[in-house]
Amino acid sequence: MMRVSYLRHACCCARAISVTVGHSMNCRFTSSARAVLLCGIAALLGTSSAIRSSLTSEVIVPAVDEPVSKAGHSELSDAAPLRMPEADSGSYAGRIDGTLHDTLVRANVPMDIQEQIAHIFAHQLDLAAPAQKGDTYQVLYGRDDTTTARKRLTAVELRSRGQVYQAVWFIAPGHTDGDYYSFDGRRLTDKPFTMPLGHARVSSRFGYRHHPVKGKHLMHTGVDFAAPMGTSVAAAASGTVRFVGFRSGYGKIVELSHPRGYTTHYAHLSAFARDLRVGAPVTGGQPLGAVGSTGTATGAHLHFEVRKHDRPVDPLTLTSRTRAAPLTASQRIAFDSMTGALLERLAALPADTPPVRMASNAEGTANRAGNRKGSLV
Repeated sequence: MMRVSYLRHACCCARAISVTVGHSMNCRFTSSARAVLLCGIAALLGTSSAIRSSLTSEVIVPAVDEPVSKAGHSELSDAAPLRMPEADSGSYAGRIDGTLHDTLVRANVPMDIQEQIAHIFAHQLDLAAPAQKGDTYQVLYGRDDTTTARKRLTAVELRSRGQVYQAVWFIAPGHTDGDYYSFDGRRLTDKPFTMPLGHARVSSRFGYRHHPVKGKHLMHTGVDFAAPMGTSVAAAASGTVRFVGFRSGYGKIVELSHPRGYTTHYAHLSAFARDLRVGAPVTGGQPLGAVGSTGTATGAHLHFEVRKHDRPVDPLTLTSRTRAAPLTASQRIAFDSMTGALLERLAALPADTPPVRMASNAEGTANRAGNRKGSLV
């Protein structure tokens, strides 16, 4: 009986408190039962009197039509603004609309990441070029180990105008500095082009020279590399086949077009690679043909030419003279382990949709194969 009496008393207190709340705060609960339940709990805890007293004497809320008091405004003004912490890591993905640069800006991609993308693909991709249907971007980023104020692009895949551009940040075991690599383990260079031959001697440089055949002082529009007949010739960068055939003086030649108005030319070839046709995409390092002496030539060599907007430029100023040393066996194991996890994350991003951002403040170090928990996405 005492329990029943106590519950009756509690319910009465709850109803009284709910009425007080309603009148004092000039507000309504969406359900009266919720008010009774909430205040009933307080009554059961034996604090009904204190609550009623505090609600009556301390809770002061102006009516709807009543202006906010100066005192209340002052208290709100003195409060510290709410600031959400910036994500330590995350991802961005979506369709490229307009240009890649404008798309990254609209998606609020951190400026650090935008600058790194522009630098990595400076000589390969024009960020201001109009996008085509099917162009997409996928970006993963994390904290830069060298400074907490900077973010590090950890992996990126861009599909632009029929070409695929990829890069991943990797710090080899035992090293403190990292580099960007292609997904197949080739270190990316700051130069737009790589050597079309593995090992070759420069036999004639760019510029005016005494022509060995014509006997005149003429402009040499490329660089000659002496190499044995049949040596494989590779594409100096990813691009599109512009011409395959025979030209006077050049002999058998392959011409590739690249972003930003660049073209590369590989002349005096003895043979062409199979399935090489105009309009076909090629990747950097892909075989194009073999060294020969067709056209105007005194012996087997490769004439390598670079043009920008059809004007010859010195290839050696735009070409990495030494090929990057390949990863060792142990480094390659670490690289494959790390990139495998990143590729899975990239593949999971909804690239063919309007821009999507996912972020995380989870603790983690970017690009550590053994530390994948909550790291990027």
